[in-house]
Amino acid sequence: MSNNSGYKTKQKDMILDFLVENKNSHVTVSRISDYLDKVGTHVGVTTIYRHLDKLHEQGIVRKFTVDGTTSACYQYASSDKKCFEHFHLKCEKCGKLIHLNCRHVTEMYNHILEEHGFSVNLYRTVLYGVCKECKEKTLEEIL
Repeated sequence: MSNNSGYKTKQKDMILDFLVENKNSHVTVSRISDYLDKVGTHVGVTTIYRHLDKLHEQGIVRKFTVDGTTSACYQYASSDKKCFEHFHLKCEKCGKLIHLNCRHVTEMYNHILEEHGFSVNLYRTVLYGVCKECKEKTLEEIL
């Protein structure tokens, strides 16, 4: 029984290592599964979700649920609070999640707070649209 427990710890460690290596991006369970398969460690999707839920409960991993139709994204919760200081942009074509660090958005955040008394939860704020790369692909297809 201890071998099985050790195996689960190894899986959890591999998932955490992947998240740490990709700490500047948000990753899906599908991407984690693809990585684990690539390195020769098949882990079921349900098991990956279970490990991620435990890591999230422990505060080691952040979980982003953008809407009710797309998969959640996960990110290693490093000691810095960068993800609490900006809005996010979500591409509706490719699914990319972009951190928006822009003084204009910060000014909008401050305006909403000061003029309207409303504190926006930056951790959960996502603006939807189409990223630059997908726009360029669409233009290339037209031409």
